[in-house]
Amino acid sequence: MSIHRSYFNKNNTIISNSLTNTGRNPVTQLFYGRSTSKCVYTGYSGDTCGNKFYCRETGNSGDSCDGVTGFTKTGPGDTGFTKTFSNNHSRYIFDIDLSDLRVKVNSCCVTASALTHTLKMTNTSNFDDTLINSKVLMNDTRRATSFELQLFKVTGYTWDEGVGYDYQVPHASLEPQYNTTQSNRPSNWAFSDTVTNWLPGTYVNTALPSPTTYTVLATQKFDHGDENISFSNVLLDNEINNRLNSSAVSDVVYGIAYIPPIEQITGSTESYSVGFFSRHTQTFYEPFLETSIDDLIVDDRGNFNLGCSNRLFLYVYDCDGNPICLDVDPTVEIIDCTDAVVSTLTATSLTCGAYYIDYNATSLPGTQTAPVQYEDVWSNISIGGLVQTPITNEFIINDNAFTIGTTSIKPKVYGYSVSGIREDEKIKNGDKRKVYVSAREPYTTSNSALVDNIQYRLYVREGNTQVEVIPWTMVNMSFTDNYFLLDTSWMIPNEYHLDIKSTSNQQVDTYSKVIKFQIVNEK
Repeated sequence: MSIHRSYFNKNNTIISNSLTNTGRNPVTQLFYGRSTSKCVYTGYSGDTCGNKFYCRETGNSGDSCDGVTGFTKTGPGDTGFTKTFSNNHSRYIFDIDLSDLRVKVNSCCVTASALTHTLKMTNTSNFDDTLINSKVLMNDTRRATSFELQLFKVTGYTWDEGVGYDYQVPHASLEPQYNTTQSNRPSNWAFSDTVTNWLPGTYVNTALPSPTTYTVLATQKFDHGDENISFSNVLLDNEINNRLNSSAVSDVVYGIAYIPPIEQITGSTESYSVGFFSRHTQTFYEPFLETSIDDLIVDDRGNFNLGCSNRLFLYVYDCDGNPICLDVDPTVEIIDCTDAVVSTLTATSLTCGAYYIDYNATSLPGTQTAPVQYEDVWSNISIGGLVQTPITNEFIINDNAFTIGTTSIKPKVYGYSVSGIREDEKIKNGDKRKVYVSAREPYTTSNSALVDNIQYRLYVREGNTQVEVIPWTMVNMSFTDNYFLLDTSWMIPNEYHLDIKSTSNQQVDTYSKVIKFQIVNEK
């Protein structure tokens, strides 16, 4: 099993009924509830409205105010306005750079249909427990709790990220003449680019229970409000896998928003928000799509047992020693010790240059007894149209690996070392390493062993916090080595730590900080 991260290539937070662009904000603030930006003209001189500029209805078609005709903008000195509470909300839109993952699929190293995906974003509130409820955030906004977010998709639009930072221009006496961070250039609530408008906020939230202007890919419930986003389900898997097999990538809008019943709440006296790091964060918490690739190699050729699940592999390399894919999946004949063909199977491609069959023998024919030597003959091997000679391998079928009796088996404990990466090595971003994990029997220096239940994980440190980059993942076991492949193309420059874990007879042994190394920018 291996992990790949695909990062966002553009994002924006769009605000209901606003032309403000916030595409470059380092965080996205998803909010709902009270809006204090709406002022109604009452005519009573005692009424005021937030000491801001606002719009007075005139009825004259020539007057306009923020694109609305029949209104005129008036200054803070005017009276006769009162502030009203109305519902308001924001949505986060983004797209994902799938180019690296698409290269893996097109090179036959990865089968798109076998991929699973999880969209992950880090919550900005989980670093400060004081924000749970007692503190009020910026602009009288309280942290949201007990809410549900949805991951949605809209098709048919191309859109631009924009160059804005702030949600609104601060009105103050010392405000610069030109606020260079403020931008109303698209995308925003009304426009996807300079000349193209779209449905308000990319979709209409009133088409319930069956939305017609967008597709819901996943939902997630938040209890405390400091949880991280982790969207994953079959719909998301199918969406990304179909996109990997398609060239149509420019007309998709993905977004995260409160579910419509929350967006439509009216009469609230407070505004509630949740924040997540965006792609422009200056921290390690950049959002990404995490793809799990089912490419774990567990080769049982050296430990084939009756009554157990067994997998046999064939490895294919070119003349330079690089793994390559065959034109078609080969055919495999299992031949017993009497030269009789006992089974004919079609192999399956797992990853670049690795093909396997599952052959599970529950009994031996005739008078054969274990241990006994069998052969697996691989044919129909074609590379670039050139048919290759069949390959004959051998394996020994042992008696079943079950142990039944009065003896309690002790856990197997090994010592582990890592090669392929040196301690404190600086690795250029984009390099690929084959990392070997060597297991040695206790109190020996040369007695090595193959182990089928080793795991590794990778993390970086942020102060005292361990930020997991690759969760606990199984290490490959070939006929000769335990190893895993480390693709650094998606890894953000930082210092990384590697842990090793093994499990034997219910005992779990973790070896922390086995090695540390640095990923540096390739430029």
